[in-house]
Amino acid sequence: MYFIQHIESITHQDSFQKENIWNELKPLTADSELISPDYKNYIPVAALRRLSTILRMGITASKACQEKVSNEFDSISVGTALGCLTDTEKFLVTINSVSGDILSPTAFIQSTHNTISGQISLDLKNHAYNMTHTQNALSFEVALKDGLLCMDEGKKSVLVGAADEAIPFLERLRGNLIETTHPFTSGATFMVLSNEKGNGIAHIQNCEVSFSSEETETQVLRFLSSNNYTFQDIDLILEGDSLFGSKAKKHLSFPDYSGYYQSSSAFALHMANDFFIENKEALTILIINNLESNKLGLTLIRRNEVEA
Repeated sequence: MYFIQHIESITHQDSFQKENIWNELKPLTADSELISPDYKNYIPVAALRRLSTILRMGITASKACQEKVSNEFDSISVGTALGCLTDTEKFLVTINSVSGDILSPTAFIQSTHNTISGQISLDLKNHAYNMTHTQNALSFEVALKDGLLCMDEGKKSVLVGAADEAIPFLERLRGNLIETTHPFTSGATFMVLSNEKGNGIAHIQNCEVSFSSEETETQVLRFLSSNNYTFQDIDLILEGDSLFGSKAKKHLSFPDYSGYYQSSSAFALHMANDFFIENKEALTILIINNLESNKLGLTLIRRNEVEA
């Protein structure tokens, strides 16, 4: 089984190093700001000055996860849709504005998508399997599936997470390339998966992604049926949209609480984990990531069985 041993998020909610975020969740407004921890507790000051928001979030959340488990990670899988936007913009602006042929390589080096997982590996001094997945709104689900495959191959402690950051330029894409009415936000969620339950309350039962244009409800019903469930068995649906509100005992649109960043379904998993803490009778949660048309991510989370 794929047990969630620990999970950490840095978002526009007060979610970092909280035992239970569920009761503290508040719908975001346009002026909501990222609630950042004191990064100096995790990153040396000299290095901190050179790191963009997304790298600070990824490193800090990962280190916080490592502190909570005894084993070093033997696999790291990270999803990011747009990567290090701040450094990418800085690099492109510098190319466009600086004359001559001498450019600082720092912004370019830190602009690539796999900088996040690479920097995590460097800071943790971890030389294990390390992979970055970039599949737009399904980046987290693909990273999660990779983590589950690593566990199937015998890995014992797998770090899986996702991070994306917002920059003002994204507002220029709203309504054209990006269809959303939610505020653009930044966020990072990382979790430790293990074949040992530890003190965790939940496990991942299954995860599936689809890049087809097939009718969404048909795909969701097929996914539930393949896992021997119906909508009546689901205690909570966390959805990127609001298409399935009438199907669930309880339903929330997770972008109302995360804002819009393409890997925000990772934070939905944190919400699901802590829903179990607060709702003792709940057994099964379904996350439907339909943030983008023609793309669908489905993740089924179950409460761990209580040992007799």
